[in-house]
Amino acid sequence: MDESVRIRLTDMRDNAVKALAFLDVRESSDLDVDPLYAYAILHAIQIVGEAARKVPDDIRDKAPSVAWRALAAMRNLLVHDYGKVSLQILVDYGAERFSASDRRS
Repeated sequence: MDESVRIRLTDMRDNAVKALAFLDVRESSDLDVDPLYAYAILHAIQIVGEAARKVPDDIRDKAPSVAWRALAAMRNLLVHDYGKVSLQILVDYGAERFSASDRRS
């Protein structure tokens, strides 16, 4: 496997774990009061999506259980249509997408 692909996959795993760690530290209602955690979760999810977007199709095909397009789509939404994303959407997305995936690594 190419080193750049390995780095992207590692970035995906590490940032999914970080997003979950940030979610574990605060309740979703606390994110309004302490926006630092909301930004941390947002950034971690963006990194996962950006890295997923750059993983080649032949590698993606070997991991069909990963929602590659959904990860990239969420990144695009966060970057380009950020006004449409509430804190609750971030919390729900991070908990749903990353809770199972980070446990496999």
